[in-house]
Formats: sequence, structure tokens, C-alpha cells
Amino acid sequence: MSPRFFDSWNLKRRDDWARQDENFPPSIFNSVTDPLALYDRNFQVLRINQAFMTMHQLSAEPVIGRKCYEVFHGRSAICEKCHVQEVFATGEPRSREMLLSLPYGEQRFFEVHAYPIKDSRGTTIQVIEHGRDITWRKNLKRQLKASEEKYRTIVEMAREGIFTVDAEARFTFANESMARMLGYRPEEIIGRSAFDFMEEEAKNIAKAQFEQRRQGVADTYELNLKRKDGAGLVNLVSAAPLMVNGAFLGSIGVFTDITQLKQVEAELRTAKEFEEKIINSITDNLIIIDPRTHRIVQANDSFLARVGLESQAVVARPCYEVMLGRTRPCAEDGISCPVQETARLKREASSHKAYPDIQGQERIFQINTFPFFNAQGEVELVVRLERDATDKRRMEEALAFRTRELEKTQLQLEKLFEISREGSAKNSIPELIHFLHGVTLEIFPESDPMFFLLDAGKQQFLPLAECPPYVTEPTQRLLGRLEQPGLVADFVQYLGKNKDPQIITFAEPNSQVPFMKLISQTYPSWFGLPILAQQHGVGYFLLGSHTFREYSREDLHFIHALFAQVGGYLGHLVQDELEINHRTQELSRPTSYGEIIGQSKEMQEVYDLIDLVSGTDATVLITGDNGTGKELVAQSIHRQSKRNRGPFVVANCSAYSPTLLESELFGHEKGAFTGAIRRKKGRFELAQRGTLFLDEIGDIPPATQVLLLRFLQDHCFERVGGEVTIEADVRVLVATNKDLYREIRAGRFRDDLYYRLNVISIHLPSLKQRKEDIPLLCQHFLNKYNLKEGKKITRFSSNALQSLLDFDWPGNVRQLENAISHAVILAKGEVIRRKHLPRFLKEGSEGTISSSLTENERRLVFRILQEVSWNKHEAARRLRISRSTLYGKIRRFGLKEGITLD
Repeated sequence: MSPRFFDSWNLKRRDDWARQDENFPPSIFNSVTDPLALYDRNFQVLRINQAFMTMHQLSAEPVIGRKCYEVFHGRSAICEKCHVQEVFATGEPRSREMLLSLPYGEQRFFEVHAYPIKDSRGTTIQVIEHGRDITWRKNLKRQLKASEEKYRTIVEMAREGIFTVDAEARFTFANESMARMLGYRPEEIIGRSAFDFMEEEAKNIAKAQFEQRRQGVADTYELNLKRKDGAGLVNLVSAAPLMVNGAFLGSIGVFTDITQLKQVEAELRTAKEFEEKIINSITDNLIIIDPRTHRIVQANDSFLARVGLESQAVVARPCYEVMLGRTRPCAEDGISCPVQETARLKREASSHKAYPDIQGQERIFQINTFPFFNAQGEVELVVRLERDATDKRRMEEALAFRTRELEKTQLQLEKLFEISREGSAKNSIPELIHFLHGVTLEIFPESDPMFFLLDAGKQQFLPLAECPPYVTEPTQRLLGRLEQPGLVADFVQYLGKNKDPQIITFAEPNSQVPFMKLISQTYPSWFGLPILAQQHGVGYFLLGSHTFREYSREDLHFIHALFAQVGGYLGHLVQDELEINHRTQELSRPTSYGEIIGQSKEMQEVYDLIDLVSGTDATVLITGDNGTGKELVAQSIHRQSKRNRGPFVVANCSAYSPTLLESELFGHEKGAFTGAIRRKKGRFELAQRGTLFLDEIGDIPPATQVLLLRFLQDHCFERVGGEVTIEADVRVLVATNKDLYREIRAGRFRDDLYYRLNVISIHLPSLKQRKEDIPLLCQHFLNKYNLKEGKKITRFSSNALQSLLDFDWPGNVRQLENAISHAVILAKGEVIRRKHLPRFLKEGSEGTISSSLTENERRLVFRILQEVSWNKHEAARRLRISRSTLYGKIRRFGLKEGITLD
């Protein structure tokens, strides 16, 4: 209630208040919905209203005349900080916020106002206290703060370095990961120019890229940075401009180590900050109406401000005329009137009404009406109290909208991070396309994601025959329509020349070229964007919706960032597929099986076993030392099987902790554990109607062994934290370099699981056991690295070949491949000589060779990491293992940068 209302009481009833005239109508006092109390100079309670009594569960009789600090605080003396005392002392109103414990045990926040009531000489003789419940406002503030903290936590948990710079390239934000990457604390980076962390050559690249950001272009590029300790740091930077209404405000970016060249990088988008703040209070509008004539008897300043009129223009006029501009009462036209309802029923009423403000904008009010009875018990006046609820509703809607936006942004960030983590596990184009198909369908359900990938020569589209039919059917269907008017060649030519990464939608002028017109005839709504790898087109992504829809800018930006990350990786996979095809064509059939090279008797037996087991769904146990090609055997079985159109999913059991391994294999439900903010499908679900390859099966923990045994028995499982049993049509292939019999005797592996896994066993011999295959492998790797390095080396010298044959190769085929790669890089003529071979081959060894295969593997991994300056991506490539396997070996062997091996 407004202070002006009480001032009017003071002017009209000044003498009555001094005499404490009990004839003052208590109904007006009680009609106020907020608690009111009246005190004299001795702090005695003179009067309390009904709302006050209801809130404190008190009646008036035991309260009136007693000290306020005795009644409400149980004290024997006045409170130290008493706002009522301050009002008596200063004669000025006072207000404060208080946390009150109510009789029913609940604590609520109140905004308490105290107003002076003065006599004719201006002396404060009484104080009226007015409280308003603001608990909901406090709760909204806490929710807002929790939402902001949740978003900041997501950013700080990211493994990638995330930063923002302003329009002058000065850092405005850097997360902990980025600060650690550069060797600084975050506060040491903020405010400094990004160019301070670069050498001169890198500065030129970065400045050119920054100018691209000013033009609104996002890009991914390689950049050399300088750490605080002076060491060099090579990063892959994904950067995007921050534009508002066409104005360049800066850039946001993600730093990822260049070792993850085949891993898509995460581009972070921050959610917009809230533009609206929670309203501190709601203004109450009070009028008193004569229900018989509908005329306004009295109005407070808040009501006058709402209708934009002076008091003389409101008082004595009908309420329907002042508020609605009508010429007759609302009830005569069948419109509900709370004032008439209160007069008729003789009790208070409540409702919501919409009224235009002085600008003509419609506002929603909560209306409460209270009857004022005369001496005969009839309703003489009606007190009508308005509380503006418009801003509160808008605030709730805005908060809900922002919460949805944050959840959506969080999902997009998780997807980008998931792609960064799992992109490297997709070792083929079908796997990656299948993964991207699932990601886009989550964002755009009831749509057709289509992938048009050019071959390495950019002459035609790849058939994607190994992808599931539901992935490729929309693409093939659209290509069929494009073939009829001969538009496929135009499409291919367009993609080969196009270097513009912008998204095109059905509503843009560019969408009217011939082949895009045909797309518009097929789908009522669609958008597409080229897939680029290092500024060269490698394909096109198209998404068609079966019904008309508008695509949000946030969703399109996410898709743009997604394919900006995977474009380079797709380009590498296309090139890898070309190299694989070349190798397959060059090698004769008896000397290879797919990507497996060898013509020895041992390998011929392996080939025969692959042929035998490919036509069945039996579980296969593949054994052999590291580097012998166990995963290649699993891939060959999958390609030869009836499941070759389904996915081939790889899970390395040694790369995850026991808790994470169960989640990776079987998935988890939202809320199953800390950090499980959404449902995740496991590898068994992802491999539906395909093959699941479990590498390093000997490292699986006992609890997960039980779950795996159950799946092998009935092909059913439950997600972590879930209760629904899921069936999966999946063939399981497993591999290990351990002696599982020894693991069973040691109690680390279940014997019943072993017999379930060992239905058919394929053992891969070490390279030492099939040295007759070394010349064939050498020639194979020579052809491969000739193509990669652009050289024309024709042969090995006799001394070089003899050195290769004499070595025992503890690292098996991977170690041999690395040695050939080393030699091709160093050789300048047409012949690889002994001097071009790695030092361990020229000098016999770098030290005493351990008889332990584990120790030799440890030394090999450490040596390769040193050779590539701890570039883990390059090390994994040379060792021919996945990055997750390499990380597992680094942890298992206790390898760290800067240490030396005994």
C-alpha cells in the first residue's frame, strides 16, 4: 500500500488518530491484503489488520496495548536496530528487508515499511507498519544465479581451451584449460592481446584470420603459440565472430592441441545473458467504489498513475468509464464484475483482469475486492485492490525461455564435445556418417539428413554402400531424381568449385539454381552447406524436412560449427580410403586379405579362419601381441559378414575406468550418476544390426564381466541407472594380448565368460614368427609412404633389407611401418639404404633389449613419443593404434614428458 494513502488518512483523521477514535472504519484497514500494524511512541500496539493476524496466527485482544518487542520478539527491551524507533526519531519513513519465522514453521522474506502519522504541529505521534512478502522474488534471484553458475561450470569443465577476445583482439575470457595450456593463470591472460602469445610468423596468420572474423567468417586454422616458459605450442584454433546487429564485438574460439588433427574441435557458443532483471516489487492500485452507482469514491496515487489522470478527473466518475472507457456498467453486457460480485455475495472476491495502460498497452492485474459494511450490515462501499501481475508473468516466461535456451546450448556443447571425444574412434567414412546422422536427427526430428561426399578425384559421389539403408536411402532417392534431368554432374561441379562455407536455405535466392529448385520440389523446407577441408570442398550436407518449418539461427550455427569441425576429418578419411583402394589393387590376392598383408603359412591359416567365421554370428576371440593387426582381422570379419551394412563399433576396454566402461558399453540414463545430464546410448546400442569389437578384453573389470556374460547369453542389457531391458542384435568380436588362462587362474577373469567368448579363436602370429612376410610388408609400406610423401623410391638396398629381416620387431607390424616411414622421409634417391633406417636398426639397439615384451613395448612407445615431440596424434598414427589406446599405454607404463628410461 502506498504511503500517500496513509498520508490522506493522516490529513482527514488527524484528531481522531490522536484520540484513538474507534469509530474509524476497520474494514478499510482490514481490506489491505498485506499485514499492517499501528504503534504509539511507547511502542505499544494500537491496531493490527486481519492480514497481520492471519500471518502471525494471533487475535487482536491479547496484542493490543502490549509492547511490539514483547509480542513479536519475546524481548524485554526495545530491539537494537528498530525501524519504528527511527521513524519516531526522524519523522521520516523507513524500510528494510527481514527474514521472519512464521508460527507454522516456515521462514519467509518480507519488505517492511514504517510510515509516520503526525499531528497538526508535525510531531510524529504514531507509526504504521506495512509488510510485503517478497519470498518469491528472492527465490527467482537464487534460480537465476544457479542457472548462471551451471553454465559457467560447463565451460570450466571443458578440456579444450575456450576464450573470447574483444574487437581489439584482447582476451576478455579464458577458461582454466586454456590458461594451463599457455602456462598462465586465467587472470594473467585477461586484458592482454592475443598476439602477445605468438611469434612473428604466427602473428601474421592470426591477424589475417582476425580480419576474417571482422567480416563475419568463422574458420579453423593451425597456429603456433608461445608458452610462458618459452616453449612452442602448436594448436588448432576454431574461431567465430561475435556479431550483434551487424557490429563486430570480438571473437569466440576453442584451442585444441594439433595432435588431435583427426579429432573435430569444439566450438563453444555461449548463451545470451538475460536482458531482463527480476522486478523488485509490484505496485498496488487501490480504489473505493460505491457499488450502487459504480462511482469511484477514493483513489490512491498508484491507480492515478496507471490510468494517467488526476484525482479530480477520477473521483465521482463511474469505474467502467475511467478504466474501460465504457458508457454503461459491465454487467449489463454480461461482463463479470468483481465489485458487483462482492456487493451481491457480501464477501471478498478475487480475479484477474486485463486493462490497457496510458500507452494503450494491455496489462494483466490481480483484482481483490473487499466489502465495507454500514451499520445495517449492508455493503456500502467496495475496496478494490489491483496488483500488476504482467511483469511477473513475463519474468516467469522469460526465465523459462532462458532456461530452455541454456539447456539447448548445453546439449549443443555436449554434442560438440562428444564429437571431439569420439571422432577419433570413427575409423571409416560409414562410421562417421552414421554418427553424424544420429546427431542431426536429435536436433531435427522428422527430417532427412543427406550426405553427398565426393571421391578423392572429385568426379563423382561416394556410394556409401557400407552405411545402413536408413542412412543412405534419402541421399540415393534424391540423387535418383537429380539423374533424370542430368543435374548430378552440375551438382558435382558446383561442389568441386565452391569454397563458400555459408548455409543456404530454401528461402534464399541461391536456392533457385536448377538442382536446388528440384530439392525445393521434394521438401517444403530444407537447408544445406558445403563440407570443406582446408578450403577445399569434399562434399555437401543437406537436411530436408517433411513439413514446413523455420530453422532457428542457433540450430543453424550449431550445424555450421559441427561440419566445420568434421570437414577436415572427412577429407582425411576419403584420402585414406583412396590409399587403401590403391594398396588393395596393387597387392595380389594370395598375399593379402583386405588390409591384412602377408603370404606366410601362418597368415594363410588366419585368412581361412576369417572366411569360415564371416558367414556366422559366432563370437570370435582374436589373440596376439600388440601391433599384429587384431582390429584389422575384426574389420575383415565384419566386411565379409551379412552384417556388413550395419555399423562396426570399436570399444577399447583398457581406455576407460571401470565406472566409465560400463556406461560406454551399455549407456546410461539421465541422472544415473554425477554428470549424467542426459540419456546416452552405449556401444551395444550403437552397434545395432552390426558388429561390436571389444579390444583389450583382458582388462575388463569383474563387475562388467558379469554384465557382458549376461548379454552374450540372451542379448539383453539395461542402461546404467535404468530399469528397462533392451534387446540388441549385435555380433561380438573380442581381442586381447593377454593369456586369459593365466588371468582365470589368477582370479581376474571369469572362466564362464572365457568359454562364451572363445567360441572360435584366431591367433595372430608376431612378425618375428613370419619373417618371410617382411619384404612384402616393406614394399607395401614403401608404396604407401611414397604416395604420402610424393616420392618415387623403387626398392631397398640388400643391406637395408637384411637389417630389416634380422631385427626381431617387438613392436610387430606397427614398428616395421614406422621404420619404413622414417626411411622414406630421409631417402633422397630411388633406393632406401641402411643409413636411412632408424638408429635402432643401424646400431643393433639403443641399449640393452629387454627379454620382456612389455618392456620392449614400453621403450617403443616412449621412443616414438620422443621422436614426434610428444605429439600424441602423430605417435598414435605411427604406432597404428587409436589415441585412446595410446593414452592407456602412457598411463600403464608411467610415461611422462621429460623423463628418461633406464
